[in-house]
Amino acid sequence: MKEKLMGLHKALPLVSPDAELREIAEVMLNSQSNLILVGKEGEQPQGYIDCKSVIRELLNEGDGAKVTAGDMAVLIKEENKVELNGNMKNITNQICKGMGLPLFASKNDIVTGAFSLEGIINELSKLHDAEKQKRIDTEGLIDYVLDVMPLGVVLAAKDGEIKKSNKLAEKIMKENLISSEDIRAIISSKDIRAIIKNNYNYDKVLASRSGSYYRVSTARIDLQDIDIMVIFTDVTAEYNLMKRLENARKEAETALAIMLPDHRIEMRLKSIVEYMDEYDEKTGKIKITGVIRDGVYKHVINMLKLIADAFKQGLTRLPGMDKNTIVSAAVLHDIGKVQPTLEVGDVVNPREVFEQGYLHAFRGASIAKGMYNIDDNVYYLIKYHHHEEKELPKDFPDYLLPMYRFFRLIDGLSAGITRRGSNVKIRINGSRVYVEEKSNFPLYNQKIEIDLYSGYFKKL
Repeated sequence: MKEKLMGLHKALPLVSPDAELREIAEVMLNSQSNLILVGKEGEQPQGYIDCKSVIRELLNEGDGAKVTAGDMAVLIKEENKVELNGNMKNITNQICKGMGLPLFASKNDIVTGAFSLEGIINELSKLHDAEKQKRIDTEGLIDYVLDVMPLGVVLAAKDGEIKKSNKLAEKIMKENLISSEDIRAIISSKDIRAIIKNNYNYDKVLASRSGSYYRVSTARIDLQDIDIMVIFTDVTAEYNLMKRLENARKEAETALAIMLPDHRIEMRLKSIVEYMDEYDEKTGKIKITGVIRDGVYKHVINMLKLIADAFKQGLTRLPGMDKNTIVSAAVLHDIGKVQPTLEVGDVVNPREVFEQGYLHAFRGASIAKGMYNIDDNVYYLIKYHHHEEKELPKDFPDYLLPMYRFFRLIDGLSAGITRRGSNVKIRINGSRVYVEEKSNFPLYNQKIEIDLYSGYFKKL
């Protein structure tokens, strides 16, 4: 813009303040300029003379009065000067304010020339054409980007009128997966009016007639006559995955119910709650943050999933790892568990409120043995699943140690899944088990390695 401005002005001839009228006219004719500056070289001009003033004085010359350039000079006001290191905005501002012409060009605050009105108009016209082309190019780029985006995009006014939509959005409407009336209803809904008023986002999932699912989200924008952008994101894959997971959960529960020797076991497990909590290291107390009403039942389901994953990786090929023993122990191991009655927000000392784990382990083993005639191996796993290995009695069978170690491992991991929403990955390599647990509570994040035969344990 500075270079453009520099090219819009013309240098004006300069005459001495003592110059007489004919000299002034001669200089003006020779320069073919309608304006002439009055002053001394290198100094701020005293003023300017225009051609009308010269003509007027020439007509009055017969009166005998002798007129000099200094007498005729019109003072150049500050508002009529524009610095050459400025830009077009300076000139347009001067014109819009009604200052009028001439506009004098100054450099280092010394007037050296004047701006041409014709040049200014031509330059503004060029700038307008350039801005118009930029806008056209930008709109074309926006249209291209909208069309290649893997999203359905609709731009609409706040009254529901659709101003622009990309190919995917048009396809959705054309195939009647979500009709244009549906989109208009969304845009015209009370939720959208609230968006316009309060500037928050609308977010909902719609099921299409073809079985697809689209997440509809909106955002307020301010773009000429466009007020709202509606985005359709295909979330069918995520919904199908959720359905498969839900079906897998139901299948696991059905399988568990079939495996149970007595339907009362299912009722018993579902009646035992588990608690979500936050631990305070300073006080040693916990704050109850959630109550899982059928917590032990879910805990057993999660254990069975971990067992299935490990078996799929070949764990049962190891001598001493028996599928029926581990599954039976998982189903019955917490049947004797007793929990206190707590509510969300309660702050308690877990050592005082919860009974020690070995008590319900002993109780559960006794109930399972007496009512369901479990074998000794299942009995031992249930009875001692809360004992550290160094606490095991001398008569604990050595051959059960691999299953004992694996059982205690998945019992703890399942507790993390059930109570803390942990994500657990298990990798089996012979007798070595590698575990990575990512919890919603970073304190419980862990990577470990354990050898089921030797008892070797390492944090990774």
